[in-house]
Amino acid sequence: MRYKDFYVRITPDRSIQRVDKKGNEVFCDGFIIQVFADGTEQIEIDNFTAAVGFEILENSFAEAVQFAKDFVECEGKEYRKGV
Repeated sequence: MRYKDFYVRITPDRSIQRVDKKGNEVFCDGFIIQVFADGTEQIEIDNFTAAVGFEILENSFAEAVQFAKDFVECEGKEYRKGV
């Protein structure tokens, strides 16, 4: 998807590693989010994950999209420096 001046790819993932409140390593469902400088998706600017129960509440593409938009909104100035 295109958002602002960037292209974002969101891919489901079933093994995102996090640490729970008790300090235990857990694997979560969620999404890998990649941010690219152009529509060919050859120049990756950033990548991050959104795990259910941590960054997002439910395993829904719509929630991952909103998280990605919020993240790009916050990091947009930094992304532009690297392009």
